[in-house]
Amino acid sequence: MKAVKINLAGRVRYLAFTGEAMFQMRDKFGGTSQLLDNMKADTREGFSIACEAAALLAEQGELVRRNFGYDPEPILDASTIAATAAPNEIVALKLAIPAAISLGYGREVEPENDEVDLGLAELNTQKKTK
Repeated sequence: MKAVKINLAGRVRYLAFTGEAMFQMRDKFGGTSQLLDNMKADTREGFSIACEAAALLAEQGELVRRNFGYDPEPILDASTIAATAAPNEIVALKLAIPAAISLGYGREVEPENDEVDLGLAELNTQKKTK
C-alpha cells in the first residue's frame, strides 16, 4: 500500500487512502471532491476539515502499518493535529491529503503476458543514448 509520509504531532505518520477511508470520507464530507473543495479555504473551517481528513487518513495508515507487523503507534485525532500543527505546517498538511487520495486511487498496471513492444523498446534505447 502506498501512503504519504508526513510529520504530525511530532511523529512521522503515514496518510493512507484505503477503501475504508473512501467510504468514511463519503459519509463525513460528501466525497473526496467535496472534501478537497472545502478544505482549500484559508479559514478556521478549512483547517478544521483538513485536520479531520488527516486524522482519518493517519488512522488508516496506522492500521495498515499494524497489519504489516509494525509496532503500534498512537492513533491521532483531529483535535491533536489542530493543537500541534504550526501555521507553517498547514500548507504541507493540505497538500499531503490530496496526494494520499491520489495514491489511493492510483493503480499500477502489470502486463498480463510477456509481450514486448519492440518499437517502444528501441525508442527508449535511442532516448537513453542521446
